[in-house]
Amino acid sequence: MWSDGHVLDERYELRGRLGRGAMGDVWLAYDRRSRRAVAVKGIHRELLDPRHPEELIQRFKLEAELLARWEHPGIPAFLDARVDSVTSNAYLVMEHVLGRDLTQVAADGHRLSEDEIVSVAVQICDVLEHTHAIPVIHRDLKPANIMLTDRHRVFVLDFGVARVFRTNQTRLTRHNRVLGTVAYMSPEQCEGREVHPRSDLYSLACVLYELLTGIPPFGDTDAARVMQGHRYQPPEPVSLLRPSVSSALEAVIMAALAKRASDRPATAGEFRRRLESPYEPLAAYPPASSPSPPMPSAPTGPSLETLPTAVQITRAQALFEEGLIAQAMPTYARLVQDLADLGPEHFEDAARCRFGLARCQRNLGYQEEALKSLSALADELQSRSSDDRLLLEVRFYVGQLLLDLGDEHGITELVEVYRALTVAARPEDAAITAEVRRALTRATLG
Repeated sequence: MWSDGHVLDERYELRGRLGRGAMGDVWLAYDRRSRRAVAVKGIHRELLDPRHPEELIQRFKLEAELLARWEHPGIPAFLDARVDSVTSNAYLVMEHVLGRDLTQVAADGHRLSEDEIVSVAVQICDVLEHTHAIPVIHRDLKPANIMLTDRHRVFVLDFGVARVFRTNQTRLTRHNRVLGTVAYMSPEQCEGREVHPRSDLYSLACVLYELLTGIPPFGDTDAARVMQGHRYQPPEPVSLLRPSVSSALEAVIMAALAKRASDRPATAGEFRRRLESPYEPLAAYPPASSPSPPMPSAPTGPSLETLPTAVQITRAQALFEEGLIAQAMPTYARLVQDLADLGPEHFEDAARCRFGLARCQRNLGYQEEALKSLSALADELQSRSSDDRLLLEVRFYVGQLLLDLGDEHGITELVEVYRALTVAARPEDAAITAEVRRALTRATLG
């Protein structure tokens, strides 16, 4: 257990606890080498399961990796880390930010003006645009994780429960426990379903609602009641609790609190634009359920489009598996169009690219668009054998998307896919069979 005066690796002298994050305590420390103040984060001992200590270390490593690769003025700079198999010695060292979190600001009795709240929100959206492009989902946006300096500069803190969309990444949850803070959780997070960028936007809207009214949308005392509220009840209008709020700002926040993710702003960038132009009608922006979501820019490179099709497909797949969804998506989209123009003899490659594009859409929060695309692809593949691998992969994702959108028919789809895989019993299908089994188990228990 750390205490004042404790020195880590003969370098970082602890000088007082600053606060508690999702995974560990954060301490003010003096770096003897650089001769400056830093913030040091350790691991909560009570979170450690002695039977599975590697889970906490893996999550701590993930947070270190994320901080090390980011350079953004709204995220504390990563300085150093010691992350190994001994949790008592693990720590992260970050830039020490002078300021107060929004919980402390509210406790001091300072009520932010509407303009100040919009400024805070715009800066948070800028951070989320940066992290969602990876895409990394914060999953725990709340006032305590938002720091405000004396000059009203905003820092987003604590990526300890962040989720990275990587196909090869194990879900780091604490024995099926929902991660996050109940008062600010999106409906899909409360239900244990897949989170996506729009989940963070819902949490941000909860924070803005509280900054304007003094309370979160559904309170923060009875966890079960709060979760029910997120899932089923419309929140009280902001204007009922703060009559002076502008109708345009209220409309932006209430839109982001929509139960269905597809009814919320499509991206953090769109959310920011709505905040920056509060007197423009929301209809001036493309609806979140638009069949043509904004397409990120494709990565450029020498003679990229002249590469063989097989190379381009493999490259897009590699980008996706590395978690660079925003980079993989336009590559898949262009390949889908190019292969369609080449004729039916290229159907197989086109089908795989359509599948890849839909997976990108799902991971970036465009579930309805992805479901429409994959349902059409599944219909075209029905002439194949019922245990065709591509058909089963497509149907698996259709089942997951149905569940994402609250349609319990997704369970039936997963059951049929699982049955076909177990009947075929092909050794090369062992990984996808296990994945379908886990998804079916989660959906059934949920």
